[in-house]
Amino acid sequence: MLRIFVVLLLLGGLAACSSAPQWKGNYGAEERFTTPESLEVPPDLDQPVMSDSTALPTIAAQNSTYSAYSNTAAVGDTVAPEVPEGIKVVRDGNMMWLQINQSTEKLWPQLRVFFNRVGFKITREDKQLGVMETNWLENKANAPTGWLSKLLNRMMSTGLRDKYRARLEKTGKPGVSRLIITHQGMREEAAEDINSIKTWWVRRPSDPELEAEMYQRFLLFRGMKRSDALKLAGASKKTEHARMVKREDMQMLEVPEGFARTWRRVGIALDRIGLLIEDRDRSNGVYYLKITDDFREKIKEEKSWLASLFSSNSVKLKPRYLLSVNEEKGKTYISVLETTGAKANERFVEQLLKDMKLYLD
Repeated sequence: MLRIFVVLLLLGGLAACSSAPQWKGNYGAEERFTTPESLEVPPDLDQPVMSDSTALPTIAAQNSTYSAYSNTAAVGDTVAPEVPEGIKVVRDGNMMWLQINQSTEKLWPQLRVFFNRVGFKITREDKQLGVMETNWLENKANAPTGWLSKLLNRMMSTGLRDKYRARLEKTGKPGVSRLIITHQGMREEAAEDINSIKTWWVRRPSDPELEAEMYQRFLLFRGMKRSDALKLAGASKKTEHARMVKREDMQMLEVPEGFARTWRRVGIALDRIGLLIEDRDRSNGVYYLKITDDFREKIKEEKSWLASLFSSNSVKLKPRYLLSVNEEKGKTYISVLETTGAKANERFVEQLLKDMKLYLD
């Protein structure tokens, strides 16, 4: 029986090699993109309210205020030439986003249709925050695609799961929106026990290539030519420059750039990690963070030291935190505090800043 299974695996591998997947992220949907010009807000769907400053529970430290944050372009942004479809690709280091000549109200239902066509279901929508999240889906890019694929796919998993978060923001220009798509991934690991094989899921870093592919797919969905989409939204090159430092007896992340450029990059990094930005106060350099259930579950599934924060003998994660972004002498310092302004758990802060460094480099 084992020999038969091995033979099937080999044949499946040959079948997979003979039919390479089109995308690095393959989620089982046959994508048929057409220009969504007719995709307006349906009559039975309320127009989304996309305010830049929302009313939230009192979670801030004393004397902090919520303010509408500026959407002006950051110094250092590289903007690709505008294409006929009214979309610009903006790059900043290993991050990118789309600037689209359409209102957030009209883009919101289009974004939902887009993710459905790629194969995802929307599990969370918050029009107030402009955030939309998908479910976890198996990435079948490495799965067999030949005549044995259906049989083998029932017997084995690719061991990769992906989900995406999209953020729609208004800009300073009327009718112009910013779309940011971030990836989160999980990888299955296994260990042989005496009588069985134990498996568990661990977090894997966000993949800029998968994010770039999702931008390319969205450009195709908007009606852009494939050659133009691939050229405009290729993966960005990564450079390392952020570093961990200790100041005022606190762990901080030092970024050798000014506040304006770092501010937006921090928001994208937090989306990649999976934390929820409930609000932001740009004038005071504060992000208001919520620890989501999904984030807690991922930590529990990880076999790492951070999972011990959930044990009965250790510090529990707070439901909310403040993330401070401050500039001093041309450098920006990022720190994490409890909502009262007190120091947060050092182990949690260290790991969160290390994760952020991974995405800010």
